Amino acid sequence: MQRRLRVLFTLWLARDLMAFSPALPLSCRQSTFLCSSKSDPLAQDALEKTASHLEKLKRQRQVPKIEENGPYDPLSVEREKLYRQYLLQAANALKVELKARKLPRNGRKPDLAMRLAADDLRKIYGESVKGEEDEDVPIKQLIADDDILNEMLDTTIVVKRLIDFAGLKLSPVAGDALGRAKFIKPSPIQAAAIPRLSRGESCILHAETGSGKTLAFLLPLTEYLWTQGQDRDSFAVVMAPTRELASQIAGIAAVLAPPGTIRFISRPADLMADGSKERGVPIDVDELGTKPRLFIGSAKTIMHSLYGDGKMPAPPTRKPEAMEFLKNVRCIVMDEVDRMLAVQKSRAEKQYKKIHEKPAAVVCSAVTRLTLGRVQIVAASATVGRPLRRELARVLGLPPQECPPVVCASDATGGAGKDVATTRAVTIPDSVTNYVVPTAGSSPGQVLTAAYQVIQSLTAVKSNARILLVLSKGFGMNTQNSIGALKHFGCQPVPQNLLDMLEADGTDHIIELYREVSGADGVGQSRHQNDKATISGYVLVTGEDTVRGLHLDGLDYVLVLGRPNGPDEYTHIAGRTGRAGTAGKVFSIMSESDSASLVSWSRMLGVEFHTISNPQIKSLEL
Repeated sequence: MQRRLRVLFTLWLARDLMAFSPALPLSCRQSTFLCSSKSDPLAQDALEKTASHLEKLKRQRQVPKIEENGPYDPLSVEREKLYRQYLLQAANALKVELKARKLPRNGRKPDLAMRLAADDLRKIYGESVKGEEDEDVPIKQLIADDDILNEMLDTTIVVKRLIDFAGLKLSPVAGDALGRAKFIKPSPIQAAAIPRLSRGESCILHAETGSGKTLAFLLPLTEYLWTQGQDRDSFAVVMAPTRELASQIAGIAAVLAPPGTIRFISRPADLMADGSKERGVPIDVDELGTKPRLFIGSAKTIMHSLYGDGKMPAPPTRKPEAMEFLKNVRCIVMDEVDRMLAVQKSRAEKQYKKIHEKPAAVVCSAVTRLTLGRVQIVAASATVGRPLRRELARVLGLPPQECPPVVCASDATGGAGKDVATTRAVTIPDSVTNYVVPTAGSSPGQVLTAAYQVIQSLTAVKSNARILLVLSKGFGMNTQNSIGALKHFGCQPVPQNLLDMLEADGTDHIIELYREVSGADGVGQSRHQNDKATISGYVLVTGEDTVRGLHLDGLDYVLVLGRPNGPDEYTHIAGRTGRAGTAGKVFSIMSESDSASLVSWSRMLGVEFHTISNPQIKSLEL
């Protein structure tokens, strides 16, 4: 015991001597210290171990530097960028990533970050890359220019990771996801919106269906979670009109965001819980030691989670915690905002019709009030006009002229001179061909019989056709009865209810079910990229209200039964096909009077409707 005390006293005395002798060289301090403890072998052994351990830590903490006067080494530049991006993450998150890549997980955080950076470079360039103790190996020069990158796409070189997108620096996870999806250049709406959203500006995204609005508002949010990991008390909320659309958004966000930061609210729940029991998004909160900060769900589910629905004994989130949550929301996103607000068609309508506040308006106005207007508001839709802007300004407590500005794709392509509040800046994509199939009668049975004949003609030309059947509000028959009638006709493929398929196993695994049904996996990727010729066709049936925003990968045809509620609704229905520049066809099956009414919308929609009969469908180039 006395010997241990003597060793500790010697170490303490040596530390004080070195602290009060700053001018003494390090070598002299070490020699003086060793001479004072040479008489005690235990102290000398402890000093040697401490010195070797400090030297090891010094080597491990060395960050690769770029010599300013030396030759330019693109590999060093790229390695340092990746290394510093990984340093922003928690050590446990790095270990989880290393475990997924089957790499060693030992060492301190700088070791883990350097190991991941070296592995990323190996994947990008397909060659050996210098690790901790390897030798340098020449590699291809790093190319970051967009024009040169587009030329590379025409060659055999495949770019697997993006460094930035629309001026936004990407994390390795987002860069890999966009690289796999071959999103080399942003779409016009993404190029116009991402820089503004990254600066924290509020705006309304106005672009056609399938143009990439979801990625435009998600990327700034997920990259904020990567770069501002220390800000644990702020939240972001993404609301959609339906749970199915919310699951689609959550599936994309789960690919881009840090693990454990996304929570999909599929039913009313305590928002301030850690979310470890939420089965919608596969996260491991206990291992990562983080909590969800981006909440995604339908507007109704979010509101019921905060305030209850009147039938619950108490709201799922306790009132003090709900108030604290609302005060710390820094961003609110409303996708398909025109469906989530009580938009009045005219000013006079307000005098005769009492406004019923919708869930999105309740949540948005509460956050705006509690944060004193410091929250970022992002709204997105393919149909934006003056009534929507007036309603959004009312919800935010602003005069109409101070409503968040509208951002269109033309803002990035140089289009100007049009007032987006008075003109229809967004139309149906040019890749969609619109057909009208008039029926002899107007009864639901006659229209459904004609729809069955159209399905048979389409599948006769293309055996693996993927068809979406949309029932308009005025069709006069619900989804289940329509499916039953088609089965009675012997329709092949057997029609199925889209919403039933998303709830097939009765659990909250709706994100995975959505990916199975839609065929979409991750960001812009298809689960059937390599075997498109062997994909089996399907006929999915759903209503006009639930089709908004849904993406079904590789959808060939959309069949509309009955006249939609208006031109805006037809725009959203037709936008389920022909997305991202792919070809698609829409067949509107309705009575002759409704067909004439639909054709009259052609000038307003900016499209041409081709009247066609069922026998002529087989002669089309499908």
